[in-house]
Amino acid sequence: MKVLHLVQKPQRRGAEIFAFQLSATLRDRGHDVRTGYLYSYAGDEPLPLLEGDRVLQGDEQHRLETLIGYHPGLLRQVKAFIDEFDPDLVQVNGARTVKYGALAKRSTKPSWKLIYRNIDNPAFWVRDPIRRWFYRSRIFPHVDGSVGVSRLTLDEAIRVYKIRGPSVFIPNGIDVSPLDEAPTRDEARGAFGLAESTPLILFMGSLGAQKRPDRFIRVLKRVIDDVPETVGWILGSGPAQQDAELLANSLNIEGSVRFWGYQSDVASHIAAADVHLVTSDTDGIPAVVLEAGYLRVPTVATRVGALHECITDGNTGLLFAQDDEAGLAAGVVRLIRDPELRKSFGAAARAAVAAEFAIEAVTSRYEAFYQEIRSRKA
Repeated sequence: MKVLHLVQKPQRRGAEIFAFQLSATLRDRGHDVRTGYLYSYAGDEPLPLLEGDRVLQGDEQHRLETLIGYHPGLLRQVKAFIDEFDPDLVQVNGARTVKYGALAKRSTKPSWKLIYRNIDNPAFWVRDPIRRWFYRSRIFPHVDGSVGVSRLTLDEAIRVYKIRGPSVFIPNGIDVSPLDEAPTRDEARGAFGLAESTPLILFMGSLGAQKRPDRFIRVLKRVIDDVPETVGWILGSGPAQQDAELLANSLNIEGSVRFWGYQSDVASHIAAADVHLVTSDTDGIPAVVLEAGYLRVPTVATRVGALHECITDGNTGLLFAQDDEAGLAAGVVRLIRDPELRKSFGAAARAAVAAEFAIEAVTSRYEAFYQEIRSRKA
């Protein structure tokens, strides 16, 4: 098969990393795959371009992106890239790629089929009635098939966008092979100069409003009140970092929090941790939860989005209501104080990730859906 992926930009975030790993695995299986990135990325360590990949010359800050929702010049580039490659399928991976893929299909009479990959709950992001009407009437009638990274987000996408074509749930996946090279807990802690007895709570993700690093800081303060030697590490960067740092200072725990910034290799940090804490307002199936689980680190998280589909409450981790910061802190303290429970959760999490979320198994499910959509008549 010839498959073209449209991705927003070559940044190392969950949706983009998954698209990259899926593309690489499909290539390894003999498929002809290309990725087109709408915008360039000037941040730390962009994703590498594989053979035939291309970064298009879009400007995500251009006023036309805001005024009419797309830039005609970028749409011409997308269409030219598609025409040049002549794929069987074009997969759009959330965000603005959905519009550009659908508009490219709408303005031509293509032989290719369009697949939409839903990466998060659209009810959280698309609240304006006019935007919903636009997607329902102008975008999704051109989509031939839809993939949801969770059952919940797929159901919400069908409801919000009035999707009528074939749809399937295929979970997010990770390439577990690099994680097999991760150091042991003792090795990782030794490398970081962290004492074996120091409880370590980990936050991983973009420091933006959705991920709520402020909630992480407040929960960490509660944990420190119970277990004073606890430290928190925050891996990631984003616009909310400064506010999170100020909050830590105001709560007098700045000495217990370390902001690591963006890290391309998080395996050593995870291996050193006791608990992974997710404080998001919405989420799909985050790769960081899968990575932590595979390295036997249980997750305590808010019960939002599809987190309950990758964290089994009371088995691989603990889930609490979105605003229950006292509950989140109590869950973390419980795992800190009970190493055997932590070990049991970690073993169950690793088994679940290996069975359900490894990229090889996930890719097989994409191949089957691709074949189904490809064989359908227009």
